Amino acid sequence: MANDFEDRIARVGATLSSDLGAAKVHLGGPGYEDARKRIYNAGIDFAPRLVVTPESAADVRAAVLATTEHDVTLSVLGGGHDWSGRSVRGDVVVDLTRMQQVLIDGDIAVVGGGATIARLAQAAEPHGLAAATGSTGSVGVAGLTLGGGYGPFTGRIGMALDNLLGAEVVLADGRVVSTDADNEPDLLWALRGGGGNFGVVTAMRIRLHTIPSVSAGTIAFPFDQAVGVLNRYGALVERYPDELTETLGFMQGPDGGVLVVLLHAWSGAESEDARVLDLVAGLGDPVLVQVSRQSPAQMLREAEEMLAVTKSKLLTRTVTVSELSTETIEIMAEAMKQRPSPLSYIGMHPFHGAPERIPLESTAFGIRQRHIMIGIFAMWTDDADDENRAWADATLAALRPHALQSAYPNYFGNDRPEQAAVAYGPNADRLLRLKARYDPTGVFAAISLP
Repeated sequence: MANDFEDRIARVGATLSSDLGAAKVHLGGPGYEDARKRIYNAGIDFAPRLVVTPESAADVRAAVLATTEHDVTLSVLGGGHDWSGRSVRGDVVVDLTRMQQVLIDGDIAVVGGGATIARLAQAAEPHGLAAATGSTGSVGVAGLTLGGGYGPFTGRIGMALDNLLGAEVVLADGRVVSTDADNEPDLLWALRGGGGNFGVVTAMRIRLHTIPSVSAGTIAFPFDQAVGVLNRYGALVERYPDELTETLGFMQGPDGGVLVVLLHAWSGAESEDARVLDLVAGLGDPVLVQVSRQSPAQMLREAEEMLAVTKSKLLTRTVTVSELSTETIEIMAEAMKQRPSPLSYIGMHPFHGAPERIPLESTAFGIRQRHIMIGIFAMWTDDADDENRAWADATLAALRPHALQSAYPNYFGNDRPEQAAVAYGPNADRLLRLKARYDPTGVFAAISLP
């Protein structure tokens, strides 16, 4: 059996070397290591048998057909931020790093399947435009968008998936299809929240918005003000406009203590910058207010620097709550006190405004009511794997009695089937029918489905 597997891998390598050229097929060396080590999680040490670096949809098609013909598994690598390393779990990894082009056409960006958020933001910047992105620039656009995409403009322009207008997709049978509202609309529906489970997305058409600058930066409060600050935030969110989105977190400060951190983003009128900042800073007595008018691309660069930590092992858990109650705040605060590693943190992404007004059935994403998505990030550099995993699981368990029947697909891993079962809400049945239609043999296994 082992010899048969080796023979099949060898045939895949020979086929792709012939079809694509040896420079795009990597059994080892820099091309192989670059793909394997780009994974954000230092605890992931998978060793795929073969890495392919395509430059076109035709190259991707050849890789898909070769792997299916010879019955070996395939995974697709974009930004590499998936904490569970699903992008390098296949026998063959299709690394889209050579497909990072971004072209701006009016208010639409045509984005290669391997492009990062930073590359998209930089391309849009000279045009005074912005995309719905996450908070850090090194994340891949495709992974973020296909699974959801909370970010600093969520309240104003919706999630990343809400701004996906179309895509070029290589399907399991080798067809290269273009999907939009008029062509293969069911496939577009599935891609908008259903993850990379339907094919390899080699290009995307993404709606851009006129946001030349934003009042953005960091506001931090002492840990002992957590309950008061976050309770007042909950009251504020009921009345603030779509243009204001605060991404919140419990994080370690420069002196080693825990801070309540807000990544501030006000994309409304510049004349209102000071008033809005005073409103948010007035949630408590901040120890840091570092906010200025800047481009969306600069905002991402500064957030990346602020959130940067030593590359570490990583485990993520997620839970969704309707509001930040005193109970949930106290649970998170206590968890931060008990965390085994000082690198670990808890992040909170609000969902309000524009995405609330999108009908639930219009995309595969499973929740459209106002909520806070909480990410529990266990990060460590030593061998205390069991201790850090237990901390993340205990924090999740403590928050669950206060949670909605929902889960964020980009954050839960294959080890959480109970979250996959509720993540897509009433859209689950349609999503599974489309999975059977577009990928009946299960070639693509990205975000877990119910």
